[in-house]
Amino acid sequence: MSRWAHPVLTNTLVVLAATVLAASAGASAGAFDRIFPVRGSTSYGSAHHDYPATDIFAACGSRVVAPIRGRVLEVSRRDRWDPATDRPADRGGKFVAIRGADGVRYYGSHLRSLAGATSPGAVVRRGQLLGRVGHSGNARSTACHLHFGISPVCSRTGDWWVRRGVVPPYRYLRSWQRGGDRSPRREVRQWRHRHGCSRSAVLGAMTA
Repeated sequence: MSRWAHPVLTNTLVVLAATVLAASAGASAGAFDRIFPVRGSTSYGSAHHDYPATDIFAACGSRVVAPIRGRVLEVSRRDRWDPATDRPADRGGKFVAIRGADGVRYYGSHLRSLAGATSPGAVVRRGQLLGRVGHSGNARSTACHLHFGISPVCSRTGDWWVRRGVVPPYRYLRSWQRGGDRSPRREVRQWRHRHGCSRSAVLGAMTA
């Protein structure tokens, strides 16, 4: 047999190798490797009361972590909720919102406390400690849980009517809990295209 490789076979192998490498690079570029936002034993349902979100029940003090790499948009280290006024903007108590690398806003509230490094503008890695599960805000009389919301990044801060959640997180949470990486990006983009971000569009004309 010749000591020289057959040119057709060599070219075929080169093309196959290039195809595999390109596919691998594309998969890596599109994956964000999301994870479940609460560590330890949890329970949660598929339904929420009057808007799309998920309450993840866990032991008080359980670790709340970043579900994806990103940057902190806003936080509240003080529980400003007063039952006498029941301001909607304060109902989440202590909270954190991050903009994920996928462009989606991830929001967690009713926290007991926030980690020291959790501050606006801070870059966070996937799985980084953000805070601890609690029952601050209007959850004072309920069991400890993390209120988890998914939404587009609109005005970045202050838009509580969007920040609290506009897309049901349940099927995404189930995926991440099982080691999957289901992305809410498309659904979030579609929601914003249909509704926009104004308070009247989200809450309705009666509460504008």
